[in-house]
Amino acid sequence: MWNYRRVGAIELASCAGNALPDLRLHFHETAQLCLVQSGKRRAETRYGIVEVTAGEWLYLPAGLPHRFTDSASAEGRCLNVYAHLDLGAYPRCLPIERLPPLMQSLALSGSSLAGSERSGRQGTGPENGTLPIQALARAAGVSREHFSRTFVQQHGLPPHRYRIMCRLNAARQAIARGHSLADVAARFDFADQSHLGRLFRQTFGTTPGAYRKGCC
Repeated sequence: MWNYRRVGAIELASCAGNALPDLRLHFHETAQLCLVQSGKRRAETRYGIVEVTAGEWLYLPAGLPHRFTDSASAEGRCLNVYAHLDLGAYPRCLPIERLPPLMQSLALSGSSLAGSERSGRQGTGPENGTLPIQALARAAGVSREHFSRTFVQQHGLPPHRYRIMCRLNAARQAIARGHSLADVAARFDFADQSHLGRLFRQTFGTTPGAYRKGCC
């Protein structure tokens, strides 16, 4: 499993083993920096596959759907950094020499980053609400199928999966602030704690309880 912890406004996650967890296609509300310490990682995005080898960073912008596929033939070690930063709209590899100035910049801007963190509320756009997808398509004057295809082209996920990811990211923020798992499950419309826990682990590689323990 991934092990999470927070240092100010920056969230860290580490994992090691012969087979790092294969997670569902997902996105984060913050940018992600992935440092491969040993082995290699392959990130699938709508822009293609990016392979990262030991000693390289991979930058993934906030909101970009991605999933990693890794080789189980050699042990891998990986460190992820989640923070509010903007290095462009596309994923790209960075040499390890970029790490010290980048981390120093994040540390110096920690107070402003903390102030910019979202409150754990879901977005207010129609794609995040409860209106049926058919109704959204009808309002746009197109068929449900056309609406879904266009949505995938623009957002990288089908509308239903995108809504689930918005709820999971909001739940993740609420858990990090110490809210009880029962309250989080109810607040963000999961059937129960088990439902939240199953989707949380499939998406973030850890349980809500373990995440709460590491980040609170």
